Amino acid sequence: MPSFAQHLLTTPAFLAAAMSRLPLEGAVAFPLVDDTGCKKMLMAIESLTFRKGTPVVGSPGNEVEQDFDICMNFDDKTALDAYQGAFEKQLNSAIEAMTPQPYQTPFFFNDTAALRYYEGSKGISPHRDLVCFEAVIAILTLSGEAGFYICDDRNKTNAKRLEAKAGVMILMRGKNFAGIEDRPFHFVEGITKERVGYGLRYNAKEPKEKAQ
Repeated sequence: MPSFAQHLLTTPAFLAAAMSRLPLEGAVAFPLVDDTGCKKMLMAIESLTFRKGTPVVGSPGNEVEQDFDICMNFDDKTALDAYQGAFEKQLNSAIEAMTPQPYQTPFFFNDTAALRYYEGSKGISPHRDLVCFEAVIAILTLSGEAGFYICDDRNKTNAKRLEAKAGVMILMRGKNFAGIEDRPFHFVEGITKERVGYGLRYNAKEPKEKAQ
């Protein structure tokens, strides 16, 4: 599979500096993939089969409203895998360069999801990712734009908007990053143009060895 590294706009040193902000800020946003790389990934996503996301999930009192189409954990090798491999390589170098190291290496993502928010979508209400998702959660916007916010609670207290446009990565703290168990609340709203995103997470409940 062709290399994807030439489409990354970052370096391990840049990623290390960005991740050094996660313990305090919870999430950071920065340009990661160039326009050509985004187009390659979008072409791969067009071949996927999406389903409607479950409108409401979560336990009583902690319900989360969702309004998007999703495709998860697909098997076919595409530009999405090439992107993941190139990004993981930089990410591991960045983690190992940090003192103290915030998470063990080698690190890899084993949970993938492509999401499509249509124009006028309600997005997703404030929530935290499950405790099984550790280290960092990587959300890359490939097209469109939306309001992506982190906040203190389900009431959107102290909401802070992060840039979410094509090529921009939102890197968010998962459980046990730098020994911190807490994860930031976040939500998406204000979709005025169809947005396609691609997310990578590490599920600590899955097998420890990366599948080949």
